[in-house]
Amino acid sequence: LAARSGGTRRERGGGGRSSLLSLSLQLMGVTATNVTLRWLGGSLLFVPMALFAFPGFGRWMETTYYARDNLELTRFRRQWVPFLVAKILVLPDILLLNTEDKDISTLVLDIFIIYAYIALPMGVCMMRPPGKLPLDTGDLCLVLLLAVPVLSNFYTDLLPDVKLQIKESWPKISMLMLTAVNTGLFVFNGLRPLRDFGFSLLFSCKDILRIISGLVLAAVLLLPVGYLTENFGKGTDNPKIEWALAQFLTVYLLVSLPQEILFRGVIQNLLHSRLESSAEISKYTRDQRAALCLGDYPRYSAVDDNEMKGDNDDSEDGADEDILDPEATIIYTGFQAPNAKEYQEIHQDFYSRGICCWLSFPTFMDYMALLITSLIYAIAVMDHRQWHHQKNGGVFLFALLLGIVCGYVWRQTSKVTASALVHSIIYYVGVHVFNAKLSAAL
Repeated sequence: LAARSGGTRRERGGGGRSSLLSLSLQLMGVTATNVTLRWLGGSLLFVPMALFAFPGFGRWMETTYYARDNLELTRFRRQWVPFLVAKILVLPDILLLNTEDKDISTLVLDIFIIYAYIALPMGVCMMRPPGKLPLDTGDLCLVLLLAVPVLSNFYTDLLPDVKLQIKESWPKISMLMLTAVNTGLFVFNGLRPLRDFGFSLLFSCKDILRIISGLVLAAVLLLPVGYLTENFGKGTDNPKIEWALAQFLTVYLLVSLPQEILFRGVIQNLLHSRLESSAEISKYTRDQRAALCLGDYPRYSAVDDNEMKGDNDDSEDGADEDILDPEATIIYTGFQAPNAKEYQEIHQDFYSRGICCWLSFPTFMDYMALLITSLIYAIAVMDHRQWHHQKNGGVFLFALLLGIVCGYVWRQTSKVTASALVHSIIYYVGVHVFNAKLSAAL
């Protein structure tokens, strides 16, 4: 009996060890599956950014959303496109949210919240009339719907977010941040395209020279501020060159590019267009002429191309043709030039006057839009939980000057990728070479 009981205990002990081993293997399998899903979802978040880096993709999205009725010679919107895009953008988020240890009801609620966060800006974009001026109520709602949840998530858990850590002390991959970037790219590059958004990796020689001039301006402005406010300390250890390049790339993609898309590509772009258009409306109203040229603005109008050019057989004196003819007046702003597509083309006469003009802005509205956007940027990126710190004034001034430098580069090159490159260089050198104390900034 003793032998039998001992054998039975040994069998039970062996069975317990085998069940524990199988449970461990199952947990390892679940963990491996979660890790695979997390990195698959994180990789898919970068796909829209890679697609929009090709200029033809943005134009394809634009022509897909805006169609032409060849019978009535009008343009209309395909309303199903934004909702299809929203469903595609939420797929990586579903993969990432599935890796979280949550019950099914919470998971479904989180997926619905993220989908609503993507679909709401697109719905507002669909309802916005095409004939409105830039930065109207619709544009303001678009910016707030995209920016406020992301910024508030630094202080609260307003929206669900999954973060992936690449390496210690490196920026994390934020699901919510990249979802906001992808939504903004589809809205402002396809559904409601902005002129001079500039999401392109193709830099001309002029762009490179202006990037260098922006870095020189940053050194002139930020180095004295850093030393005077004692925000610089001893630099960190120099990593290997391959790790330094990889870390710089993560800073560019996860910190600089999202900030520049929001503050320069969208806010400063809309603010500049609004100020310029308001000035043109007031000027041409005083001159008792057409307030806006239909050949250029609104871009998507029910007016046919022949009507835009003023080809009206009933006109007797041809006055309307003079107003709408692009060669009738000297062109200085985008709202008068039907054929002018970019900022450099509109102000090419000013920039051809010399090096001083080439490195400055042609209108006062450019400077006003730059200063207002830089102030908004400095307020937004400050960590308001640390306002009581005595050195926060120096950090705020640093952020304000950084916004001015990046806004200057964006306005000169009309490319958010160029201003993001300047931002990432300043950020990386400031943190890892000068050990700038930026804990009060987000």
